[in-house]
Amino acid sequence: MSAISKHSWLIWFLIVICCVATLSFFISDAALDIPFIDDYNALLDFIIQYLRAGSLLDKIHFIFRQHNEHRIGYARIIVLLDYYLFGCTNLRHLIFFGSINLFLVTIIFCVEACKSSKNVLSIIPVVLLSFQFQHMGSLLWATSALQNLGVIALACSAIWLVTRSDATAPCIGVIFAFITTFSSGTGPMIWIVFIVVAMVGGDMVKGAIMLALGICSVYLFLLSYHFPVVEDTSIATKLMNMPEICLGIIGGTFDIHERGTPFIPVLAGFLIISIFVLCLGRTGLKAIQKDPASQFLIGAFLFGLLSAIAISLGRGSYVENRYKIISTLCLLATYNMVLSQLPRKWMDISLNVINVACLGLWLLFFWRYYPEMLEYKSVRKADYLTILNSPQRAESSFHQRINALKDLGIKSPDDPAIQNTFISSKYTNDISLQSPKILKRSNKYAVKWRDESGLFNESYLVLKSDSGSCVFPVRKNRNLLSDFLLSGGHFFATEREANISYDWIPKGRYTISVYLPEQTSFISIQDTIVVTQNVTPWLSDRWFNDVYIP
Repeated sequence: MSAISKHSWLIWFLIVICCVATLSFFISDAALDIPFIDDYNALLDFIIQYLRAGSLLDKIHFIFRQHNEHRIGYARIIVLLDYYLFGCTNLRHLIFFGSINLFLVTIIFCVEACKSSKNVLSIIPVVLLSFQFQHMGSLLWATSALQNLGVIALACSAIWLVTRSDATAPCIGVIFAFITTFSSGTGPMIWIVFIVVAMVGGDMVKGAIMLALGICSVYLFLLSYHFPVVEDTSIATKLMNMPEICLGIIGGTFDIHERGTPFIPVLAGFLIISIFVLCLGRTGLKAIQKDPASQFLIGAFLFGLLSAIAISLGRGSYVENRYKIISTLCLLATYNMVLSQLPRKWMDISLNVINVACLGLWLLFFWRYYPEMLEYKSVRKADYLTILNSPQRAESSFHQRINALKDLGIKSPDDPAIQNTFISSKYTNDISLQSPKILKRSNKYAVKWRDESGLFNESYLVLKSDSGSCVFPVRKNRNLLSDFLLSGGHFFATEREANISYDWIPKGRYTISVYLPEQTSFISIQDTIVVTQNVTPWLSDRWFNDVYIP
């Protein structure tokens, strides 16, 4: 180890420990045992129907049953594991299970980076690029953590194992590939990767075997498969938009705005692909055929690219946070490929420069996504309180599922402290809104005020009627990066704002108030709104949300 490595390794090691610990702490703090969107249909509906099933074939059917365009057998097996270990369906457990996927991807790329560079500093960028706050949206959503992170972790494991030179590892890799196939809609792409990797390695027999296994696996995936209509876009339009969307997904790490169709991630995706291809050209086909590490990197990058192509055909968007893991996968593969090209005499200096750049990205993502993580938590709580206290009807679709879990003897997802604090809070005159502004339009209602005292760290807008309440999160305006630095690290400005649409609210007459859970208080706004049209429940009475009828 050189003198530079000896002095810098300890510093970088401490920095990495702090970064990983920070992310892990906030995952533990923000993870709630509260269902969110697909958690109901993908996970809760599954465990209920699985335990109600009378035969083994029916139980297997529900494990592999289609969810939208996906088969999510892996996620459902984890749900069963949680149930048989703990006797419950705890979404915090599932979130922690999903987080392990990120650790697995990181470990594999760290091992390959160390082998390639013979330098411990090479693992620092891998950790900083993996354990960053950009993945918080997927990490805190049980279905996404198990599906979107799970398919990447399984694919990486399968590709890494199948590129090993011994006889046992590729066989285990095939098992992982089968699980990958049934972990997400992009899972079947693993067999294309296997075939390409075998051809690149010059092993035609292995390629033929993978082709046969792939045909069997994909046949099972497509058995009784229904192609859902996601959007009214023609195939020709999707094909025209495919290059932009694929580049945007691969370069999605550098999209911190996540709205519209930004050019930066498209440019970043083009550069990532160009750098990877350039490194491949410099390595040469003969060297790649003898190098399992290069074959693994080709396979990992190709899986990310094929996933992006599949998403461009199915979804037609590249700004969703859950796709960031694909960009991270391609970025890690590109970094490891670049690492193999670095001259040994410049290795230490180059790695320190790369480490500084990756640390800068980590800090940028922390500034950008930490406030969003807090907002995400408040949105989940508001949804939960609305579901429990909804004025729409007593037996909601949510209660149907919770009651079904109770009938089966399963401890249902719940956080009673949130509801107990809400129903025990009282109106107060000791706290008031500073400079409140109310905006009422034909179908919208907005409230703004200033929070100079910092009392409204967590607050919600509550609409109360005689039959129940609707709860909405109050949003904090985030400081610009310059204001964040000038204010000494304050993420938020003093403005607080809540905007709601009448389309979200059941028919009725409502009084308006602001709920402060930390003070167990309500502040009355002395205003009333009347909603004359009922809203359709977002959670259907029908079990599952796919088009398949068993």
